[in-house]
Amino acid sequence: METKKDNRLRLSEKLCYSAGDCGGQIYVTLCTYFLTGFYTDTVGIAAAAIGTMMLFARLFDGTSDLIMGAILDKTKSRYGKARPWMLWTAPLMGIALIALFTVPSSLGDSGKLVYAYFTYILLNCIIYTANGIAYNSLLARMTLNIQDRVSCTSWRFVLGNLMVLLINAVTANLVTTLGWNKLIVIYGIIEIILLIVCFAGCKEHIDEGDEGTVEAEKIPLKTALPALLKNKYFYLQALMMVFLYINIMTVGNMMYYFCNTVLGNLAVMTVVSMCYSVPTIIGSLINPLLASKYGKRRVIIGAFVISMVGRAVVGAGGMNMELVLVGCAIHGLALGPIYADVFAMTPDIIDYGEWKTGIRSEGLTTCCVSFGMKVGLGLGAFVASWILESGGYDGMAAVQADSAVSAIRFGFGYASVILSAICLVIILMMNIDKDIEQIQKDLMEKHNA
Repeated sequence: METKKDNRLRLSEKLCYSAGDCGGQIYVTLCTYFLTGFYTDTVGIAAAAIGTMMLFARLFDGTSDLIMGAILDKTKSRYGKARPWMLWTAPLMGIALIALFTVPSSLGDSGKLVYAYFTYILLNCIIYTANGIAYNSLLARMTLNIQDRVSCTSWRFVLGNLMVLLINAVTANLVTTLGWNKLIVIYGIIEIILLIVCFAGCKEHIDEGDEGTVEAEKIPLKTALPALLKNKYFYLQALMMVFLYINIMTVGNMMYYFCNTVLGNLAVMTVVSMCYSVPTIIGSLINPLLASKYGKRRVIIGAFVISMVGRAVVGAGGMNMELVLVGCAIHGLALGPIYADVFAMTPDIIDYGEWKTGIRSEGLTTCCVSFGMKVGLGLGAFVASWILESGGYDGMAAVQADSAVSAIRFGFGYASVILSAICLVIILMMNIDKDIEQIQKDLMEKHNA
């Protein structure tokens, strides 16, 4: 007899799940592209102090991730484990975002820096950590069906990338017309609404009773941690996240220097960015068909090979704008399946852990993968700065040395080829697909019993 766990997710649930990422992208995009400029140009905080603050915040990330993962595993409510945290953190995300971009002008220089530290750590290390781990754990609680998981993550990255494009397209003009104080309130309200839509439109069908309430088992840390450490795919997934995000951060950091120094025109950053984003959306849209036919692992393997080709074209292109854009587009097309399928593998790894040990730990598994992402982002910034330093880049020089230009070309092109090759080796070792059908069958029987 078919049960709720057997049913495929409705399109409305997939779109509501994607709304959660759209809400999170408001914070991530504003902090990635606009926060530093806001602090330096609007608030008047020195750039070096901002860099130190962001590095200091990383010290809290590992601890806060682990604590939140353990808390989520012990959460038990009528809505389930992950879903209630989407509701509880929704208003906090919006309020904290507004506070982050609303530094009181009456504060002195030291007071403004203290305020920036407090609001940044509060949002990034506490509230966003709770929201992000709950969101990434939610998919493993929604369905055991691997195709639905691929479809959900594909929709997530399609709509999430559209949100990034929209924010980057309108924010600069809106800041000029409205000012940060009014604009950030609008963004905060939209963020709250999107996160609540995610909560309201998604259901944790795992352990769901006939009346819609969820009877999830509490998993204490002393039980979840030993089980997690027996999950071989957890280590590989965490390592994958580290090198994937080193790659993303290195390319992202080097884009400015490549456009400004190698191409000689900083304004082309918009065009180069579009050559990533649009193909990434296209890649995300076609990914469910590819994953259904070939499996996630094979699609990821092929995508990394394509990505390496694209970055090699960029590296060889030099000042040839057409070749650079073609290479970026090839790379962007590969990023869609890579993003969607790598994130869709995390619920599979949670399933594998339960299948092998009998312990289902969504929170702890997701938090450790999240930590891998944050480590990768931190190391990526270091790699980019090291490449610039090795080439003798001088930001105050009117003309850069040939060694600096070569280093920038390497960092924007061939360095990514090397990092993608490392990711390719890791995914070749992650053959979870060979067991996934049996895992799905056994867990379906267990949760329907």
